[in-house]
Amino acid sequence: MVVPDEIAERLARQGADRGTSAEDVAAEVLRLHVPHGSDEGLGFIGLAQAKRGFSARRAEEQLEAEGFA
Repeated sequence: MVVPDEIAERLARQGADRGTSAEDVAAEVLRLHVPHGSDEGLGFIGLAQAKRGFSARRAEEQLEAEGFA
């Protein structure tokens, strides 16, 4: 992975401020912000059931007709 220079500099500054390495700071950021499991962060999927006859295409057309697209 290639890290842009600006980000690498920010990580290095944070590492120096904390008395640790840029790699440790990057690892901490990833631990805090990247889901651990394959389905974490997608818990909303499957929470509801569509009404009989529901059509995503029709719903999209209705939204567009009402100015929501």
